[in-house]
Order: sequence, then structure tokens, then C-alpha cells
Amino acid sequence: MTGRKHVNVWVLVGLIAAACAIAVFSLIYGTGAGGAFEGADGQAEGTIGEVSPQYEPWFEPLVPELPGEVESGLFALQAGIGGGIVGYGIGVLRTRSRHRRDSGIAAAGTATPGAAPAGH
Repeated sequence: MTGRKHVNVWVLVGLIAAACAIAVFSLIYGTGAGGAFEGADGQAEGTIGEVSPQYEPWFEPLVPELPGEVESGLFALQAGIGGGIVGYGIGVLRTRSRHRRDSGIAAAGTATPGAAPAGH
């Protein structure tokens, strides 16, 4: 294992540890705040009701209220699509980086001693 891969493994371990710490912190914070997880929409509706009880929404939703299973499914679909897009982007960047590194190694391997590097 090279030193570079060793550093990358520790960066990955650090990121996973940070993600776990954020998850644990949010659970502890949520438990201290009443224990109920609620979306931002519900909190905003409650705050608007407190600030302006006469407020009436500007429009009605296009889709009537969906059952909880459908909402959960749509949320999971949205998360899956977003995760796929992020994963694709990371894969493209990693592949591009690997390609540049490999082409640099190939160019260095074919260069004759004393000759100028290709492209200069």
C-alpha cells in the first residue's frame, strides 16, 4: 500500500466518523427537543399560524394529500435519484483523475532522457 492510498483510507474513515457523529448528534438533539421528528413544512406552518393567525395560503396543492406510504416512497425515490447523481459525479471525477494520472505515467514512461515533455 502506498502512502497516498493510506491517506485516502484515513480520509474515508474520518468522513464516515463525521457522518456517524452528525447522525448521533441529530438523534440526541431531536430527543432533547421533544423527541418527535417533524419536517420543515410542518414547523413553518406552525410558526406562520403563531405569527399571523389570519394568514390564508395563496394556493391549494396540485396533488391532494397522499397517504404516508406514497409520501415515503416519493421521498425515497428523490433521495435515490439525488444519490445516483452525486455518485455519478464522484465517479466521473475519480475516473478523470485516474485517467490523467495514468496518461501522465504513460507519457513519463515513453519519454526519452533529455527530451522535453510532450505538449511543451
